[in-house]
Amino acid sequence: MSLSLRHSITQYFSEIAFQGKSANEVVATARKNNHDDIGYIQECLFGTARHFFSLNFILNQLLEKKLAKKHSDLHSLLLTSLYQIEFLSTPDHAVVSESVETARELGKEWACQLVNGVLRNFQRDKKALWLAAENNAEAAAELPNWLIKRLQNAWKGKEKSIYTGLKQKPPLTLRVNQSHPNFSQAFKILEESNIGYAKHPTVSSAIILDTPVPVEAIPQFDQGLFSVQDASAQLAAWLLPLSKGDLVLDACAAPGGKTAHLLERYSVDLIAIDNQQSRAQKIHENLQRIGLNASVLVNDATQWKNNRPFDAILLDAPCSATGVIRRQPDIKLHRTDDDIYPLVKLQRALLDNCWNQLKAGGYLLYATCSLLPDENNKQIKRFCRDNTDAQVVQLDPEFQGLGTVGEFGLQLFPNNSQDGFFYSLLRKTV
Repeated sequence: MSLSLRHSITQYFSEIAFQGKSANEVVATARKNNHDDIGYIQECLFGTARHFFSLNFILNQLLEKKLAKKHSDLHSLLLTSLYQIEFLSTPDHAVVSESVETARELGKEWACQLVNGVLRNFQRDKKALWLAAENNAEAAAELPNWLIKRLQNAWKGKEKSIYTGLKQKPPLTLRVNQSHPNFSQAFKILEESNIGYAKHPTVSSAIILDTPVPVEAIPQFDQGLFSVQDASAQLAAWLLPLSKGDLVLDACAAPGGKTAHLLERYSVDLIAIDNQQSRAQKIHENLQRIGLNASVLVNDATQWKNNRPFDAILLDAPCSATGVIRRQPDIKLHRTDDDIYPLVKLQRALLDNCWNQLKAGGYLLYATCSLLPDENNKQIKRFCRDNTDAQVVQLDPEFQGLGTVGEFGLQLFPNNSQDGFFYSLLRKTV
């Protein structure tokens, strides 16, 4: 690895861990900077974020005193270097020597000896350090304490499997467009491109690739035969009952994956809303690639009103995203316990406004990618208490085995084949 690349990785990770930028945003910037090593950069950034709590615990064991906030660049250099030594195939001696030189490039000549000592001591003592990390709650779970406590309270007996699921590298799951002219040849097309896959055992539109590949390498991706979408997210289009000609609202639609899947499955009149122009543009781009049409509006779904009631509504509400941490590991660095109540309030406002626009006899599918009951079961329990015309509909039994069925919905947990998600199907009684 060149010194300039290691320097770039250090700066990029500092932006994620200490400046609050999203990993996806930082990787997009790196891509625009025409890095030839974008794959390696992404692996280092996402991997270090995924193992942040254990690596940071180990780093603090190796330091005589914690680094000051003003040295966040040095902090990032050490964390990403520890990740490369432990998890990547880069030769250890190269990581050490280049990290020392990068400290010098950062204008921290005084830290060269520190960097050298920390990394060499890690090489020597790593077995004992990892054993110590296993006895630290945050390091063992790779999660912040506030989230550990919430998960323990909510899912006693399941929490360790949840931690394991959230630490995994996620698979690349594709959605097969079952309305595409080449649908019958989809699997053959993948095989001809030497792309190994497994069909999802329950969600028939989902296939999980043996090894992730860039979307550019997926045949007929640009022609809309395949889309990237986790199996849990694909479930939305299977759970919302629709009929031909229905008027449907996708209330928080960006980036448009669920919008597109609904249109692939049903011939309906669909309105998709998001509150940001840039996000609404993503919906347009997704639909254009697949060759589908919807009315895409930029508006606030807590206040927007339509002149006709809807037959069905999909409300994929903004949430803590705690169920997709393995896919977006920077979430655990940015999210705090104080974020949850404002999200719950926003979800309530969205539910209330959407419900008022649903016709009697219509269906609303409430979805989050959260693992927290306050956003899920408790949210729907409150809603049903306040709206006596809201009836929880039992989901198709074939999907119930994907997670835990509660009184107010289905909770999916992160595992080898799916992200964490919650679904509740409500019918507006006549």
